[in-house]
Amino acid sequence: MTRSTKDESSSSVQIRRRPTKAQVASHNAADMTRRMVCGGVAGMIAKTATNPLERIKMLSQTGEHGGASTKSIVGLYRSILQKEGVLGLWAGNGANLLRVFPAKAVVFSTNDVYKSALRNLAHTPPGEALSGPLAFLAGGMAGMTASALTD
Repeated sequence: MTRSTKDESSSSVQIRRRPTKAQVASHNAADMTRRMVCGGVAGMIAKTATNPLERIKMLSQTGEHGGASTKSIVGLYRSILQKEGVLGLWAGNGANLLRVFPAKAVVFSTNDVYKSALRNLAHTPPGEALSGPLAFLAGGMAGMTASALTD
């Protein structure tokens, strides 16, 4: 009969240390940067996807693509394709993207900051969802922050 004994020198005990204030600040800054980039890129994708509809709407309101055949949305769409090609549907998108990126970056990143602050004020546990009115308030404050900083 053999006995197995645990070799105490081979076991390792890892002690978790609390992160320093500098490490926490660095992590928070990196997280905020990530949120800003994600929000900005998401806004750019959404704006690029909807730009053809926005372009048709703008041209129908201003009447720049005049003519009897362009009174309908389909006629205006065909007119843009004939005169400018497919890329004509995205004309002016670059300027929109320059405007949208910072605004959506601020909204996306500050929304979570406001949610966290309201969660603390309402004494809501971290794992629990924020109530509807408070989530609405956080989104509204994030939108106001974006308007104040980017408009």
